[in-house]
Amino acid sequence: MCFLLRYTPLHGLQLGGLPYVAVFLVVCLTMPTRIAAQAPPDVIVNEIMYAPQPSQNEYIELYNRSDADVDLSELSYANGYREFAPVADSSVVLQAGGYAVLVRTPSQFEAAFPDVPYLAPDGFRALRNSGDTMVLRYDETAIDEVTYTPSWSTRDDAALERVEPNAPSQARFNWQSATASAGGTPGSQNSVFTPDSIPPEPLFAQVDADAQRITLTFTEPLNPASLASASFTGPERAPVSIEQEDASTVRLFYTETLRAETLTVRGIRDWQGNTTEATLPLSYAPQQGDLVVTEIMYRPLSDDFDDRPNQPEYFEVVNPTERWISLQGLFTTNRPRDTGEADTLDLGIGTEHVAPSGGYAVVYAEPNPDNDAAPATLDRAFPTQDLSAAADPTVVAVPRSRLGLRVQPDRLRLHRADGIPIATVDYTPDWHASGVQDTRGLSLERISLTAPAANAMNWTSSAHPEGGTPGFPNSVGPPPAEVSTARVSADPSPFAPEVDQATRIQYALPFPPDWVQLRIFDAHGRPVRTVEETVLSGPEGEVLWDGRNDAGRIVRIGIYVVLMEAQNWAEGTSTQHRTTVVVARPL
Repeated sequence: MCFLLRYTPLHGLQLGGLPYVAVFLVVCLTMPTRIAAQAPPDVIVNEIMYAPQPSQNEYIELYNRSDADVDLSELSYANGYREFAPVADSSVVLQAGGYAVLVRTPSQFEAAFPDVPYLAPDGFRALRNSGDTMVLRYDETAIDEVTYTPSWSTRDDAALERVEPNAPSQARFNWQSATASAGGTPGSQNSVFTPDSIPPEPLFAQVDADAQRITLTFTEPLNPASLASASFTGPERAPVSIEQEDASTVRLFYTETLRAETLTVRGIRDWQGNTTEATLPLSYAPQQGDLVVTEIMYRPLSDDFDDRPNQPEYFEVVNPTERWISLQGLFTTNRPRDTGEADTLDLGIGTEHVAPSGGYAVVYAEPNPDNDAAPATLDRAFPTQDLSAAADPTVVAVPRSRLGLRVQPDRLRLHRADGIPIATVDYTPDWHASGVQDTRGLSLERISLTAPAANAMNWTSSAHPEGGTPGFPNSVGPPPAEVSTARVSADPSPFAPEVDQATRIQYALPFPPDWVQLRIFDAHGRPVRTVEETVLSGPEGEVLWDGRNDAGRIVRIGIYVVLMEAQNWAEGTSTQHRTTVVVARPL
């Protein structure tokens, strides 16, 4: 059976790239005994001008993302009312990779985009500025649907453009306001489309508090078809299930407690088909002792007329563990008042903040969080200490004027939302160096990470000219102790109390003690100082001696004997160990 077909283009559309007025075709068809079902064409809504100026210059752009030509007369479209109308009244071919623009008012469109071919189908219904739905249909099958809202737009009088043709139509991340000066790019590639050859990179891998789930955040939206349990290795077993929480976040579920330090990700794709392979550390929810408070600025400078930058309140922690620790969801609570009430502050720390193994984290009050043009308060207060150059510091700005650190004796208790305590320091202004008359603008710095936080000898005034060392090693304290095989060792020795502040006395026992006593005697065997007594401790520990006797006075120069005694009552075992330390004077 043969037909004579006449094809007439609409408003400048071309067939095969050649302009023409009319084309006559002779088509002969052989009728098969069975007609195979034809797959719906792969045409999508690619651009929507829903709030133009003038208001009737609305248009919709279609894009053929397949490798086959499509007859637009076979398609129909509708807005949210679902009253479908043909895209074209007669046969119009949309080539593979081509664009077709449907307009509401031809004269206004021609004035705005004079060189752009278009179609003006009957029944073009106005697009609602408050949000609407665009539906594209082949026969009775919907082949694309977009429901937009004004919140998707960031520019007035600009079209909404699809970012990536292969990404989901209903995804908010896949639409942006056009950046073109004309407000849109009808009939050509979208102004927000950027060819992407970079694979999605995992940013953060946080182990939840129950240690059986990992929340993994990527740099860009993921294609969910690429998510598979075999893509995630590092823990002893693969995840039993995977949930895509949002476009760029997935959750991995395990049946056993996680202990791995790293996670390797392979084969995860973005919507452009780029595939990632990366290994990153797992960040664990903190447990008690996973973070150590090392510095507290509770009385910052805050005088606008002293020609010195104001300081923020802050506290610093260090991660002494071998794995990364998440700071998300931490709270601080201070010392209860006479009424028994205490103030609790939600620090509001997000998933991106972690303390690397051995790294520092600083939490400070930023009174001007919305002033992006001004340097941060912490940067202004400590200009010679470049936090961006520090070794793995994490800086968290809490948008408030104060952290609630009181000038009188107070408590800094760091804990999780479920109440699990992480670190606690009951500090007092008496911990400042005895020779300091004015403690304004001086932080309290911890001398030893392993010595007890409640020991007054373990804290003193910062010796840095700017009054603190947030994000950097503290300015005070003895040098790191050298490795020793002795049961008891003192380092440094000799040491000068006026210069070295203290000496580290480290011990290692063959059993966990119930009771430890550490005393210091002069060369004649007379007791000088009891440093630790009746302390529940582990088999290894460290205490500090500041070179003072029990009366608080610096001892004379000379040789002193350190005697450590320990007992385990349940096992009935005890031990004694000695070492010597030399007290000197600075030259």
